This record gives sequence, C-alpha cells and structure tokens, in this order.
Amino acid sequence: MTLTFRVNPKPESVGPPVRTPSPSDRSRVAVAACPSYSPGDVQKALQEILQAIGGLSSVIKPGQTVLVKPNLFGDHPPDHAVTTHPELVRQVVLACFDAGAVRVWVGDSPVAITPDERLWTGTGMTAALAGTAADLKSWQVKQSPVKCGDDVLTLPEWFAKVDVVVSLPKLKTHSLTTLTCGLKNVYGMVSGPAKSRFHVKYTSPLTMSGFLVNVFSLIKPQLTIADAVVAMEGNGPAHGQPLPVGVLLGSRDAVALDSVACTALSIQPSSVPMIQMAAAASLGRMNRDEIEAVGSGVSRLQSVSLKPSMARYLSRIPEPLFKLAPRLFRMRPRIKNRFCSKCGACAGICPKKAIQEDGRSGFPAINRSACFDCFCCVESCPNGAIAVQLYLAGFICLSRQRRGKTQK
Repeated sequence: MTLTFRVNPKPESVGPPVRTPSPSDRSRVAVAACPSYSPGDVQKALQEILQAIGGLSSVIKPGQTVLVKPNLFGDHPPDHAVTTHPELVRQVVLACFDAGAVRVWVGDSPVAITPDERLWTGTGMTAALAGTAADLKSWQVKQSPVKCGDDVLTLPEWFAKVDVVVSLPKLKTHSLTTLTCGLKNVYGMVSGPAKSRFHVKYTSPLTMSGFLVNVFSLIKPQLTIADAVVAMEGNGPAHGQPLPVGVLLGSRDAVALDSVACTALSIQPSSVPMIQMAAAASLGRMNRDEIEAVGSGVSRLQSVSLKPSMARYLSRIPEPLFKLAPRLFRMRPRIKNRFCSKCGACAGICPKKAIQEDGRSGFPAINRSACFDCFCCVESCPNGAIAVQLYLAGFICLSRQRRGKTQK
C-alpha cells in the first residue's frame, strides 16, 4: 500500500502556484506490518523496509564499522515496551553483516548508572547477539568532549571509529517532548550522568527540544528503523502502558519518520517543537506533502491512537510564562514506598542530590526544597515507584499519575 500525505489546499489562494514535490523530492518512510516479535515476522518487515529505501547497501559499504543504536533506557525487560526489542536488534545486526560491515557494535547509554552486564542481560541484548560477531559497547569508558551548540557533550572515544550509525528507537509518548522516536533516540549517545544535568538546564519542552535538535545535528544517523510493534502510550518514556501497534517504520530521514509516527498520536507534526525545529534547521522534512509513506503497515498505523502523556499540559504554557507557572501549578515527584525496592537508582541520578535515604525506614526521601522537578528520578526508577502529581499553589494535589509499570 502506498500513501502520500498531502496538505489540503487553501481555497482561492493568491500568488504563484505552489509546486507539488515530485516523488524523487519526497522523503520516503516505509511502514511495514509486523504483527509480532517472532523472528519470521521481524525479518519479513525489515526486508520490506530495506527494499523500500533502496537496500542496506545504499547505507553501508563493505569494510565499514556500524553502530546499531537501540533505545536501552534502563534494564527493563522487553515486555515492558520501554526499550527496543532484542529481536529487531538481532535482525538488523545480521543485515548489517550481510551488507558487508566488517564490525557491528551495539550500544546505548541508560538514564541511570547501570552495570553493563545487568543492562545487557535485562534488556535481552546479550541473548540477541548470541551467535553473531557483533560486540556490545560500553559507555563506562574514556570519554571525548564534543562541542554541541553552546554545550559540550562527552562521547565514548571508540565512537570516532564508527562509520555508520543505524538508530533503532522505540516509539513512545514522552512527558516533556510529546514523543520519543527517531530524533530523540540519539540523546542516548550522551552518558547517563550528563543527561540529568541537561534536564536541569533545559526544563521546558521548547528549550529541551532545541537542545535535542542540536544533539541530533551532531550525531545524525544514516538510517532510522523504529520499533512500533508494541509502542508505549500515556506517561512515557518509562512508566506508560504498552500498546500493540504492529508496525516497523524506517527511513533515511528521521524527521520525516517522526512526522509519520505522529499519526499514531493523532497529532500534527508541527505541534511537536522538536520536529518543527529539526525541519526548520533543514535536518529533514516535516510537511506531509514532502513525505511519501509506503508499505503494508500504513493503514494499521492510521488505525491506532496512543494516549498522550502529561506533555499535553506543559505544551499549553507559553514559554515566557513557563518559569512563572510553577508558582501556581507545579508537577512534583512522589515516591510510593509500597513499590520501592530501595535500589538507590533515584538517588544516584538526581543532579541536585535531593534524594537521600531515610534513616528510619531505609526508603529514599525527597528534599522538597532542593528538588528541581527535572523528573530524572521518575524516568530512572525500574519499579515505577515514583509518581508525578500536579499541585495547585504547591500544596493542593489536583491530579495523580497512576503507577504505569507493566505487570508481568
């Protein structure tokens, strides 16, 4: 099935006629039906995507080193829909070797400081790469500083040897940026501890989106293949609910891919600041008359509707008022001890050191005066034990986020 997104023409438009882009001028996004994570289904969908974009040989040349970059947010098991499914990673790795890659590396930096073996085992990466020649790469190695706009990022020294980046995001809603998919997946290249510092610096959807676009322009993948077989809706990126969507998406243009992914959220790409900024910076195409969506999964993608995250509230606050709004309305994290395992991940990731162990109970406790509401603790908690609550005037609770951890 082939579908070209078009903008409805304005009646009686004045001026020179608008040129309709030819098929060769449009960014192609392949949407392949993939009903399950069985090896056969994933392999079939992946082959459809690669064929639609001109084959993997158009991306990878013989002898090159490829980094396959999934979303490894934390050591969440695959059925929680927080991380990229290991079967997709495995099939992409095998395809990269078939295309002539001499080395294929797989890796990502989780939000919280997590031992490599625990991360790789928990997310299924160790099992996924068994029997292949691919290597799992650690971020807990010597780092190299890289200028990124007004900021300085640190990337693993080994990244300098990478020729091609193949990004494998997970389609999820996001509490700050509305969604996380192709554009935001490159943020995983930034080491976990540094992520929390940037959350403190860029607190609004607009400022964080601008920063993420800078990161994407620095580390622009040559190919993006998104896992939307099972996506996440609600309070993503870690504590929403899994929702079967049944597709994989692939494109050389991550901006166009994210624009098509907005179909599953029933929103316009222009309503997502990150997408709008990336298109304005000529990093890809956003307008639907410049995008050609093709494949067996297009109708399936159009039939689903992911529940939005709390970003729908944040996006309504004008940027000049964003710093003033917390005086009236404030979203704050709250630890629910009955779900807490006392693992210490929240205290370890907090950039303000506002979470300390309670001497009596042993549970972590939040120092309200030191908390900056960056929600790094919410994202890093492996048990979904930290809820986000909306307060009026700082003390009247208006709404409570339900615990979003998927039950096995």
